[in-house]
Amino acid sequence: MMTFLSSLRKTAVPVISAFFLTACDPMLSIQGSFWPAWIICILAGLMASMVLMWQLVLHRLAPYLGPPLLIVPSLWALCTFVIWLLFYST
Repeated sequence: MMTFLSSLRKTAVPVISAFFLTACDPMLSIQGSFWPAWIICILAGLMASMVLMWQLVLHRLAPYLGPPLLIVPSLWALCTFVIWLLFYST
């Protein structure tokens, strides 16, 4: 019984903390409508990764990177995280 309570406590605390901390993200006002900053970063990361992938194809470097199904989402994630770190890291 004691291990069940301790394991429940170990999982419940992070879940409850995540639930209450979700409202702590920065909000941006775009034309009077408030948007979470992570949505803006995802969209900006998508645009940046599309431009980078276009440049790689233009310079004929894309075939040397590896499978596109792995490379393109990884490039998107990298661009998204870099944009988040540049604008919202404290």
